[in-house]
Amino acid sequence: MSNTKLSRAIEMMMKINKMHRGMIEHTAKEIGIHRTQHRILMNLARDGMLPSQKELADRLDITPAAVTVALRKIEQDGYVERTLGHDSRYNELKITEKGRALVDRTRELFMIADTAMFDGFTDEELCSYISCLEKMQKNIQKQTTQKG
Repeated sequence: MSNTKLSRAIEMMMKINKMHRGMIEHTAKEIGIHRTQHRILMNLARDGMLPSQKELADRLDITPAAVTVALRKIEQDGYVERTLGHDSRYNELKITEKGRALVDRTRELFMIADTAMFDGFTDEELCSYISCLEKMQKNIQKQTTQKG
């Protein structure tokens, strides 16, 4: 494997990731929500409840302060509601119908964007791409566990 090809592959992977993120952020912005707020809503819609703010920050790879700001905004916008939890020391967040409707709409929009990104790919090419990504993921995990 040549260093030139390897460098080109890494450069392209990073550029595609940045372009995809920009496309998703643009779509989210068009419907009036920030990417972090959307990611929190997606977690809440999937899991039914959120872990602690620290656990959520770790899961999303953002700061606890960013979680606090995003939660405050989506609560103000009526996408979630805060109630007193079983343990009175903690509040629970619950996604509202308005929040679920937003999640459903963004799933549709993101699927359209993702489908467009893979326009012209055959099923065989897509399977090959997935296989390559899985191999890279295993290689990274192997390197991480060897060093850790």
